[in-house]
Amino acid sequence: MSAGAALLLAGALGAAWWFLRGGGLPLRSGNRFVRWMARAALAFVLPVGVALALLGRIEALWVMPAEFAGLRDRLPMMAPDNLVFGTVAGVVIGLAVAAFRARRGARPIGRPGALMPRNRRELGWGAAVALVAGVTEEPFFRLLLPLLIALATGNALLGFGVAALIFGAMHAYQGWRGVVATTLFGGVMAAVYLVSGALWLVMLLHALIDLNGLVVWPALRPVSR
Repeated sequence: MSAGAALLLAGALGAAWWFLRGGGLPLRSGNRFVRWMARAALAFVLPVGVALALLGRIEALWVMPAEFAGLRDRLPMMAPDNLVFGTVAGVVIGLAVAAFRARRGARPIGRPGALMPRNRRELGWGAAVALVAGVTEEPFFRLLLPLLIALATGNALLGFGVAALIFGAMHAYQGWRGVVATTLFGGVMAAVYLVSGALWLVMLLHALIDLNGLVVWPALRPVSR
């Protein structure tokens, strides 16, 4: 199992590298939002489906893998229903704070990337990207990578730590502040996943938080029409 997991891990990391390098679908031409979403589906969704199918572990998408049990036992266990209100309320408060700062001319953490809507017509695409990011990235970084590393090394904590670091490094285009912020974000999402056991919850939270940078900021700051 360790050798097979190591091979699947190499494939998953290769997919992430392909995504980072552009994956043959550059954002410089055509609809950059559609191209990014297509890349995300190929680089993140496809490896998750293929790897879990080969492992015979498709149920890991809705049932937390046993490999994470030891790490989860070190944390307070909470039912997803008990977390939803508090976490979503926190996200909403964060969005409200972001809206206030945006109206005052402040900038988001890190440098905006190519997916930042440039005018109000693109705000809908920004919302679509936020949703796709949550749905595609969380199964890859909070489930697949930690699981494969845990299977290969026997260390789930290492798996979540490495996944968070890779997640942060993939946002290098945002500058060092963006890398630090997204690495910490990855750690928080891992903790929420372990505490709740619900992958869908972190997918939802990721999408809501991404709405901050891809919809709230460009909507409230002066943009061209």
